[in-house]
Amino acid sequence: MSETASPIWWQSQLVRRLELVASIAAMVVLCRVALEEDLSWVAWVVAAVAVLLLAVARWPYGALVLLIGMSAMPRFFVEIFGWKARPEHFAAAIVSVVVGVWLLFYKRGVKLEKLDYWVLAYVAINYVSSAFTSPEPSATLRWALLNNLAVLPYFLIRFLIRDLGTLRTAFRILLIVGIAESAYGILCYASNHLFGTATGMEIGAYLVDVAAPYGSLYEPNLFGAYTACCAVLFLALYLCEGQHRFGYLIGMIVALLATVLSLSRAALLAVVLAAGWVFWHAHHRRNARRSKLATLLPAFALLLVIAASVMGGVLQERLGNLYQQGLAEETTITRFLVIQEALQDVPQHPLLGSGTASLQLSFDWAKYVPEWAGDRTWVGNVTVRILHDTGLLGLTVFVGFLISLWWKIRRRLRAWNSQVPMLVGLSAGALLYGISFQSTDGTTLAFCWVHLGLLASAAILIKGPSHEKATQGET
Repeated sequence: MSETASPIWWQSQLVRRLELVASIAAMVVLCRVALEEDLSWVAWVVAAVAVLLLAVARWPYGALVLLIGMSAMPRFFVEIFGWKARPEHFAAAIVSVVVGVWLLFYKRGVKLEKLDYWVLAYVAINYVSSAFTSPEPSATLRWALLNNLAVLPYFLIRFLIRDLGTLRTAFRILLIVGIAESAYGILCYASNHLFGTATGMEIGAYLVDVAAPYGSLYEPNLFGAYTACCAVLFLALYLCEGQHRFGYLIGMIVALLATVLSLSRAALLAVVLAAGWVFWHAHHRRNARRSKLATLLPAFALLLVIAASVMGGVLQERLGNLYQQGLAEETTITRFLVIQEALQDVPQHPLLGSGTASLQLSFDWAKYVPEWAGDRTWVGNVTVRILHDTGLLGLTVFVGFLISLWWKIRRRLRAWNSQVPMLVGLSAGALLYGISFQSTDGTTLAFCWVHLGLLASAAILIKGPSHEKATQGET
């Protein structure tokens, strides 16, 4: 069957009915999650049916909705033979099967770019270190597999996005999911303060009797990083595009408010730096008019007023503790203790590390806080975590991927076309994650790799100025 005939099957009446069934099933599961955060086996069956139908329908957009949407739901899981299977794992596995069937049906090969080989090498090193240098290979190999499932959406997105049209659609899906997550976190916060509910909230996450939203993300710091990234995406579109300005402004305000409510200091610092990068880049563009910048001032003022009235002195206390106590502040010192323990393990296996997530096999909080005896921990700093788990070789490969990605991006940013604002936003979002993950690592979850997959696809598909000159010369 030729490739030109492929759109016919997803435009059929049968597929439209499948979409309706899948949408109803997905809404049932989402309502159950939003109200109880508990998925019984019946709900998981309904969720599996919805995932399968959505992955097949409207190919490849249904699959992109699954990968992007479920990557924002790592808080929920079901235990299968002692494994914590999360929605992102189910989405990646099912989409992989559908992709495999699609490749078999259309007999098409998979073309990898140099960027993709860096990520493949990073995944492979996790397995090698977990098998040969780990204190308990059976455990670290299992965690390496879970890490692989988190990275898998990167490759699936790279495969699914083959043209600019699909890239733009995937980017819009990312915006919709981001604003939905931001609104959900805000609603969870409002419900907690009005009705005392705990859905989507973590009580005592930072300060005693202080609740911060995590929405459907793993914890408040990651919720703050995710919503801050969404805010930066909207900011880039607002400054660099000429249409839908009001919608972009509203989206940015909602996402920023969610970031403030998360009380994540790392996310707040990261969003300031990433937004500064966007402003700097937009300043050199003709579409970034002064009227747009002037409109942002009352918007930010409104956000500050809302945040000040809602948060009271909590945010001030969070920032004040860090300023007054410095490294002696409780949450900061606990992170440094974990980092110190991880760095002490590095000389034992400097090249390959000690295996994926292996610190929890040897670290016990009872050494420092007896009341925390038996509590598991992980390295919050992404750089130290990769160095500890995969050694210098793994860290070199990961940094090599980032450098290779930036090399492609910087060439594309020199051009100016309708796709560049999208690339600016995705680049700023990656910068934001890089900063915030020095405090709470999110590279072990799928939402980070979904973002990197979109950014890599944008860096490859969007043409630079040299290509445009060559095309003009040919015409």
